[in-house]
Amino acid sequence: MKYILATLGLLALLPVVASAAERPNVLVILADDLGYSDIGCYGGEIETPNLDALAKNGLRFTQFYNTARCWPTRGALLTGYYAQQIRRDNLPGIPSGGRGKRPQWARLLPDMLKPLGYRSYHSGKWHVDGLPLQCGFDHSYYVQDQGRFFNPKVHYEDDQKLPPVEPGGDYYATNAIADHAVRTLKEHAEKHGETPFFHYLAFTAPHFPLHGLPEDIAKYRNQYRAGWEKVRDARWQRIQEMGLVDGVLSAVEPDVGPPYHFPKALEILGPGEVNRPLPWETLTAAQQEFQATKMAIHAAMIDRVDRDIGRVLAQLRAMGALDNTLILFLSDNGGSAEIMVRDDGHDPTAAPGSAATYLCLGPGWSTTSNTPFRRHKTWVHEGGISTPLIAHWPAGISAKGELRQDVGHVIDIVPTILDIAGGAPLKTWNDQPVPPAPGKSLVPAFAKDDSVKRDALWWSHEGNRALRVGNWKLVSARDDDWELYDLHGDRTEQHNLAAQHPDKVDDMRRKWEQLEDEFRQLATRDLPQSSLLPRKELILPGKSFFVADRPAFIFYPPREKRRKPQPWILYAPTLPGLPDRHEKWMHEQFLAAGVAVAGIDIGESFGSPRGQKLYNALYRELTTKQGFAQKPCLLGRSRGGLMITSWAAAHPEKVAGIAGIYPVLDLTAYPGVDKAAGAYRLTAEQLQNRLAKHNPIENVEALARAGVPAFFIHGDSDKVVPLETNSAEFVRRYKAAGAESLAQLVIADGQGHNYWDGFFHCQELIDFAIKQATAATEK
Repeated sequence: MKYILATLGLLALLPVVASAAERPNVLVILADDLGYSDIGCYGGEIETPNLDALAKNGLRFTQFYNTARCWPTRGALLTGYYAQQIRRDNLPGIPSGGRGKRPQWARLLPDMLKPLGYRSYHSGKWHVDGLPLQCGFDHSYYVQDQGRFFNPKVHYEDDQKLPPVEPGGDYYATNAIADHAVRTLKEHAEKHGETPFFHYLAFTAPHFPLHGLPEDIAKYRNQYRAGWEKVRDARWQRIQEMGLVDGVLSAVEPDVGPPYHFPKALEILGPGEVNRPLPWETLTAAQQEFQATKMAIHAAMIDRVDRDIGRVLAQLRAMGALDNTLILFLSDNGGSAEIMVRDDGHDPTAAPGSAATYLCLGPGWSTTSNTPFRRHKTWVHEGGISTPLIAHWPAGISAKGELRQDVGHVIDIVPTILDIAGGAPLKTWNDQPVPPAPGKSLVPAFAKDDSVKRDALWWSHEGNRALRVGNWKLVSARDDDWELYDLHGDRTEQHNLAAQHPDKVDDMRRKWEQLEDEFRQLATRDLPQSSLLPRKELILPGKSFFVADRPAFIFYPPREKRRKPQPWILYAPTLPGLPDRHEKWMHEQFLAAGVAVAGIDIGESFGSPRGQKLYNALYRELTTKQGFAQKPCLLGRSRGGLMITSWAAAHPEKVAGIAGIYPVLDLTAYPGVDKAAGAYRLTAEQLQNRLAKHNPIENVEALARAGVPAFFIHGDSDKVVPLETNSAEFVRRYKAAGAESLAQLVIADGQGHNYWDGFFHCQELIDFAIKQATAATEK
């Protein structure tokens, strides 16, 4: 059977493919957290002779993109869809993200290649739902434990779990991944020599922790003592000489640090660590040594990847397959500014880069890694999403050492491979239609520069958003305004044109939102309606989003009054319709004072551990990812009192103050033990017996001991939430704990559980909440 090739560009290169034996092999090599300029042929000083040789005898794409993060990139690369379309990155209100499950129709590339006679192999990192052989691969070595380069505890061969690697041996993940690739290719040559193969070689390097072989680290020991500015300048000089990027070197953003804040990690790592790209000359000698050593390890890891790629290439030569193998090399996201300590922790006395250490590249060297672009992994500015792409295929690419300006994305990998294999995307799976994929074949670009045309490219990751249409790029970091760049001449995003072209911003914003809606429709097509959650409608400017698949919101102060860290009030209850119009004036006063208000819908959880976990998720989201202060002031109305007080009593160190409007503090008064028991996943009798642990009013002494100020306003005629057993009892318990001066109670004469304006225009409550929220940011 003859397969007619889809593009004229490829017809010029290859005859019609007539048999499986004539089809090209494919080797896709994916690095992890490798920056745009980290390899020699893209301007780097790290020795990568094997990759440089592939570029010299093939093509380098200058404008190729990933998704800014590992698992979305892998899902997109292996399916041909945006990760959001297949639930492998977050879309609001649906079960999606790093643990999302693909729709059944979202098959991986091996399922598309199998009918064409291909065998498929995987070596290395996975980070896709399912296991490799379950997803169509014929052999796999899967390193799930990426936190231990020398002794992983979790790894698989052919979907079967292997014993943990004992510490102290000669195992090193990069070598082991390449060993499997070489071994698999040898077996292929011996047993399936007439069959084409697809090999997905996914290194875990140079992702943190920075673990390198001692001999490799020694090679770069003195390479980086001059500092990140000089290394970055030298890279930029080479990039210009190579003609890779036009424009100017992006300015260093000294206030942009890691995307997530782990203050304990900085304590563990010691005084040598810095979490901002500060001028090198301002660092202490100890900091310079610490930072130079980290970059030496990063370089060593990349050097080792290149050496092991050389071993794989040698095997292809030995089996006579190199000329007819399309090799694609790229990275899953930009260099990482993250700083954390995980897995086996960090021993500061151990040799840097050894198994007992846990180091991360950090923003100083990540800025260098992503030269010449702005920002880092997780952001969708150019530094977070730009990747090298080397294409090498002697039998199919006649160009040698040329550049390609074609704009591409990892969604293009599947259609490109299907194109050269003589296949086509799946139309159905299990008798169900498979929707069209958005990618474009890059095969025309193999023959001619600037020959791949497309309407738009779209990005979204953790609130960072972007759209590229032609040379126009609309981009926004989380919670920031949209920026607009003309990438023709300003690829490094230095000249924001949003103010000069407001109509263009509006047009592209609408296009971004339209695509998000389309992706949402596709991602939810096979999901029951009951699994979806509605967005929250807001009464004031802010944003509605989802945390742990629950609706959440933030009301933002005017931009000129925002701060870092941002003071905030955690409000409850965030149920459908709340906060409502009665509270609008009160929240406006908070915003006018520069204090944000946030909340999450935890349902009727009545202070249960389940609800507390959701508050933990919101707290982590705001404090580690969005720059909010570590101590909010809590504000609960009615049943919201149960919610915030139970969380506060469990985490008094995270609370700046606690306020309430006729708050429920005693769950025996409302909703009653019988009704609350289900939320605690206990019987009524069990909950009754455990009230000392679970009833918020029984635990307020923890707040008193921690010195948490409190303010309540409560009506003396409240029949739903009686004053005496709730707010008044709280104050009595504070007095008994010796903290009477910290608790204030305003009694509203003759008022019950109602919408009396005095509850929501209480200036004393407003002043208290503002004072506590802002004081927490000034200590």
